[in-house]
Amino acid sequence: MGIEAYLDKRVMIADDLPNMREDLVKILTNLGFTNIKEMPDGKAALAELKSEAQLGNPYDIIFSDINMPFMNGLDLLKALRFLDSYKKTPIFIVSTENEKDIIVKAILGGATDYIIKPYKADVVKEKILMRLK
Repeated sequence: MGIEAYLDKRVMIADDLPNMREDLVKILTNLGFTNIKEMPDGKAALAELKSEAQLGNPYDIIFSDINMPFMNGLDLLKALRFLDSYKKTPIFIVSTENEKDIIVKAILGGATDYIIKPYKADVVKEKILMRLK
């Protein structure tokens, strides 16, 4: 199955750095995604994700940075995995951190996959295709 099968999915990007959000939005838009929401931190993202889930319209794919103010990405991941609406949602942790222990912690915490910044379009596409089957 190609990327076309996922282009109508609702995507959330949580990252405190506007340029990192812009980079990922550009990659996803170039792939054909059209429904992308950006949030500046984990706390704001969690509020939006919970609100939309309560309305019966949960997000389908989530990208979350690890290092953010108010609530980091690992805490956001943990909070989302406790919610029925997001137990199986693909959640990609993104970070400049590439230490093995942090990657393992993210995966053991329920992350679908881990993407190291700076973003490379082919890696983002490959991870989406590999994990959303």
